[in-house]
Amino acid sequence: AAAALRFGSGLDLAERLEALTGPNPGGPRLEEGFSDSPVVQAARRVVADFGAWRRGEIGWSDFSHSLLLYGPPGTGKTMLARAMGNSAGIAFVTGSFAEWQAAGHLGDMLREMRRTFAWARRKAPAILFIDEIDAMGSRTGDDRHNQNYRVQVINGFLGEMNAIAIEPGVVVVGACNHVDRIDPAVVRAGRFDLKFEVPMPDAASILAVLHQHLKVDFPADALELLARQAVGHSLAIIDAAIRAARSEARHTGQPLDLAILRAQLRLAPEEEDREVLWRYAVHEAGHTVVAAALRLGTIQRMSISRDGGQVASQLVIGHGVLTEIENEICLDLAGRAAERLVFGSVSGGAGGSLASDLSQATRRALMIETTWGLGDLGPIWMPAPETVLLTDEQLRNRVRARMEAAEERALAILTIHRANLISLAETLLEKRSMRADEILPWVHAVQAQAAQADEVHPDDDKGPLET
Repeated sequence: AAAALRFGSGLDLAERLEALTGPNPGGPRLEEGFSDSPVVQAARRVVADFGAWRRGEIGWSDFSHSLLLYGPPGTGKTMLARAMGNSAGIAFVTGSFAEWQAAGHLGDMLREMRRTFAWARRKAPAILFIDEIDAMGSRTGDDRHNQNYRVQVINGFLGEMNAIAIEPGVVVVGACNHVDRIDPAVVRAGRFDLKFEVPMPDAASILAVLHQHLKVDFPADALELLARQAVGHSLAIIDAAIRAARSEARHTGQPLDLAILRAQLRLAPEEEDREVLWRYAVHEAGHTVVAAALRLGTIQRMSISRDGGQVASQLVIGHGVLTEIENEICLDLAGRAAERLVFGSVSGGAGGSLASDLSQATRRALMIETTWGLGDLGPIWMPAPETVLLTDEQLRNRVRARMEAAEERALAILTIHRANLISLAETLLEKRSMRADEILPWVHAVQAQAAQADEVHPDDDKGPLET
């Protein structure tokens, strides 16, 4: 609006506003600058189905026209939504809970929310992008502060989502960092049909961005190396580094080179990273090998960077019996066990945050004793905070014994599969990130070896089959 007001008024102003809120031919598009990740595939399907609807080939109810993107800040959620609008050739309307709440009290907030939805319907066909959805909170949470305000905001939002779902022409794309904080009624099918995590980018995703911006400046092999080394950086950081590198090159009168870009990304020399990254690779490979050996689910991706490592998996939902929980604790501690096996010592990488390996393992072991009724204390329920429960020395010793036994079990599994552990870790060190199809050969190799061992020792505990 400010840009349009600088150059006209009346009908001219309306035309300029129309142009500013339409598709941006120079903006991001799904056809380039994006890797072939699951969330991008889903976005492309929505755009393709939207095009089929506009051509009269399918009905509005024949495809999903709402998508929720969630994940850490800076991973490209907004850029993906904009690319959907540009690829579809339709208007892109934005709103956010922060903007709506900044309007004033509850009535002002609801008015701005309704205005955004109304504008999207008026602009149809359009993409309506709603950011920071997790700011609305949940009506089912324990926080009673401003509960009445929260309930009315959520009810108002649900009403707008219901209305826009039955009026053809608007695809709603939501974005947030913490999907678990959103009211369940908001994220159910019918409000947001498709829900996809947008994780930190892997090497392929980073390479797609580098190719889009730098393919005329550098050879492909140089960009591939840079993409691997930049794993751990968000797309927002990479985009900002490219702009800063171009600016530095202009102001210094130098040609843009990789040294400037590496400096903007604060990448250490390759030889300095290798020793640290090797430990991270062994740690994450340990998790994957144990998950495969115990058939605990599907490994979706692995990555390492200077900031640490990550394995994302989809665990099998079992019966909640003790054997299954002990398998999960074994998996939690597999990274530590892998470090012990390969290096003879462990780092603090398994600990730290609430989401760390040690935290997850401790909570599972504690819940066996205190809330699941599966431990030595029998069928009792003690829902006190972990920090309180662990002040009981006897209980703490039981938890520690379970965790030490689980780590020893992981160590025994990894000793059997040491060759696959080392091979997978070496590949991860080279690639920095791996997707499910790249990991699968090691999963199959481990499971084949485990199956042979089961024939020799058929009474050993086994987890549920991989799905």
